[in-house]
Amino acid sequence: MFKSSKLIISVLGASVLFSGVSLADTFEVTITNATAGQVITPPLAFTHNSNVSLFKLGQAAPSFLIPLAEDGDISGFTGADSLADISALYMGTGGITPGSSQTFSIDTTSDHPLITVAAMFASSNDAFISVYDQQLDFGFASKTYPATVYDAGSERNSEDCQYIPGPPCGNGGVHDTTGAEGFVHVHNGIHGISSLNVQTYSWKNPGAVITIKHMQ
Repeated sequence: MFKSSKLIISVLGASVLFSGVSLADTFEVTITNATAGQVITPPLAFTHNSNVSLFKLGQAAPSFLIPLAEDGDISGFTGADSLADISALYMGTGGITPGSSQTFSIDTTSDHPLITVAAMFASSNDAFISVYDQQLDFGFASKTYPATVYDAGSERNSEDCQYIPGPPCGNGGVHDTTGAEGFVHVHNGIHGISSLNVQTYSWKNPGAVITIKHMQ
């Protein structure tokens, strides 16, 4: 995984020279929102090697994951592609509404054969979808992956509008951390305990479908 919270400082500030002469391959990524009521925030994707990972199940969410999971904020990853362990970075600028898709291209090299894609479920405290540390297929094939909905464990699932950035609330940047689980785990959905209607905002896994195709 990203080795420590100090690494994000290196990501933002370092200029790292890449070694080797590997040629870049281009992959097309399509994220389809598989829910009836959740908006997926602008997605993050990066190609990388096995030295980095966005998170580990059962462990505390790294500091760089928490803004993504709680507010859909991916700005902290700006410049991550300057790190030697990351080949390329994509930062989306638009959300993905229920039933719609977003497609983008991302490059990598054979010594960075993994891809991670992640984005927040906007109408939640700290739910996010991800396909992570996925081995890319360098054959000219298209593969589809179910994206599980995870809970960052950094905020209590109060379902209270005063802590939720997406509809029907619009309150980003305010977090209900008391009683948070403290580790990343598979999310158990919306239960209608406060401001969120279950029929509108809950889901069953997968929360999204991600198709990755090797283009050249």
